[in-house]
Amino acid sequence: MFWTPYADWIYVVVSLSGTLLVVWLVLRPNQR
Repeated sequence: MFWTPYADWIYVVVSLSGTLLVVWLVLRPNQR
């Protein structure tokens, strides 16, 4: 992989998105 100035931002965005998704799924009431 080649390095890009946006690599850090992409990593941060992906990490935050993953964390928020997990928290949302855990805290979200189970409704079907």
